[in-house]
Amino acid sequence: MAKKERRKQVIEEAARLFSSKRFDEVLMDDIAHQAGVGKGTIYTYFADKEELYFAVVFEGISQLNEKLQQKANGQKDPEQNLRRMVHHIVSFFSQNRFFFRLMSIEDGKSEGGKGENRKRWLEERRSQLEAIEGVLNDGADEGVFAVGNARLEAAILRDMVRTAMIHSDSDINGDEMTDTIMRIFLRGVRKEG
Repeated sequence: MAKKERRKQVIEEAARLFSSKRFDEVLMDDIAHQAGVGKGTIYTYFADKEELYFAVVFEGISQLNEKLQQKANGQKDPEQNLRRMVHHIVSFFSQNRFFFRLMSIEDGKSEGGKGENRKRWLEERRSQLEAIEGVLNDGADEGVFAVGNARLEAAILRDMVRTAMIHSDSDINGDEMTDTIMRIFLRGVRKEG
C-alpha cells in the first residue's frame, strides 16, 4: 500500500472511531488495528492523537468548503445557488455521517478554544458562513432576497441544515430535506393565501 493510501486509510478508520466514541476512549492501538497498520506507522504521519483527530475533522470540512465555494458561484440565479449549497451540505453529511458527528462535537465546544487547531476550525466554519453570506448578498443585490443581516441569516440557514440532519427520519431523502429547508428559510411556515 502506498504511503498516501495508508495515510488515507488511517484517517478513514480514525474518523469511524472518533465518531462513535469520546476522544479519550479512542486508542491509537485501535486505530492502527482497524487501519491494518502498525501503531508506529500512525506516528510517521501524525505526532499524536490530537493531530490525527484534527486531520480527520479538517479533511471533512475542507472537502465540504471547497464544494460550497463551487456551488456558490455555479449559476446566475441566487436562489438556485443557495439551494445547490444546501443540497450539497445535506448530501455530504448524509454520505459522511461520521464527519457530521465530528463537526457537531467541534461546534459544541467553546468558541474561545485554544491552539492552532481550534483557530483553523473556526476559520473553516467562518469560510462556510462567508460562502452562504455571499449568495445571500448577491440575491439581495439582484432583488431576489430581503436580507437584513447576511452573517446572521447565513448562520441560521447553516444551523437549519444541522438541525434537520439531527432530527430527520431515515425515510426522507436529500432532495426532500433540501426542499423543506429552503421552503422554511425562504418563505416560512405561514400558509399563503
